[in-house]
Amino acid sequence: MYKISLLERLSALEEPLLVAGRPVDRQLRDSIVGHLRKLLNTRAGSVPIDPNYGMPDMSNIAGSFALGTTESLSESIIRQVVRYEKRLLNPKITVEEEKREVITLRFELSGQVASAQEGDDILQPFAMIIRVNSSGQVFVEPKVDR
Repeated sequence: MYKISLLERLSALEEPLLVAGRPVDRQLRDSIVGHLRKLLNTRAGSVPIDPNYGMPDMSNIAGSFALGTTESLSESIIRQVVRYEKRLLNPKITVEEEKREVITLRFELSGQVASAQEGDDILQPFAMIIRVNSSGQVFVEPKVDR
């Protein structure tokens, strides 16, 4: 199905060490996380070719968690993922408790990813942690089960 992006493939031709030794499924997951990091840190309206690409202004989320911020932010994230990251299928988002920083929102985004192996149609679960700090900066990391 979907693999790493065209730009990533072209970069790998120029710098083969970027992908050398990494399994294709890992490359795919890293590509998805990297794209979501860019997507969720882009302000809506700042991309001339598509004014809907990106998130609304989140720079004032500190202190407004009780006013429905988490719900509207969850909806915005899902809307962006469904529209712009087609490699993550059946996305779901849940709000999680942030133990490190009080004024940070933490979400778990989960879904399924088609295997990057040629001819393999198996869907594999994939989850990542999304943290939004008080200045609106978004951090995306693959979820590591411990």
